[in-house]
Amino acid sequence: MRNLILFIIFLFISNVVIAQDKLLGILPLKNGKVTYSDEIQLQGVSKDEIYTRTKHWFINTYSSGKDVIQLDDKENGEIIGKACFKEKWPLSFYTSMCVNVWKTIKIQIQNNHVRFEISDFRLKNYYLPSQNQSITDVGIPIEEWNKGHNSKNMKFYPKINEQVNNIIKSFENAIELKQIDN
Repeated sequence: MRNLILFIIFLFISNVVIAQDKLLGILPLKNGKVTYSDEIQLQGVSKDEIYTRTKHWFINTYSSGKDVIQLDDKENGEIIGKACFKEKWPLSFYTSMCVNVWKTIKIQIQNNHVRFEISDFRLKNYYLPSQNQSITDVGIPIEEWNKGHNSKNMKFYPKINEQVNNIIKSFENAIELKQIDN
């Protein structure tokens, strides 16, 4: 009996620790903030070439790469951009709200590898069909978004996760010069 109780306590503690690594068990957390990060090794690829590939990725991924890029420091190998994508947050069975999901993309470039981090997620929302009028002028951090509406966020956060993972895959393919089949 004692072993069973210890096992149940272990499972509970394990689940709590795992849950702390992800927002609602979906979006990865680092120091309490939703953050996606990784490092890509590129053997025999110079810092200049990785920089060029990264700039091309920003330009090809976002309709206005120049508007997205906030910091462009070739010498130190750092590019930082702010961009957004849109998702629908369910209000009810027949109503939804469009949400602009803003994020910061930090790229650090060195010879043979590149580090990226996508973080500082902020959400701005507006009701359909009035897509030009935002309900909030200042983006709300994703970690604070609609606390208490976990059932709706459980439907919404996987969409955000999928979008961000698609962005990451696109970046990895561009850096490694892989072709994406459409």
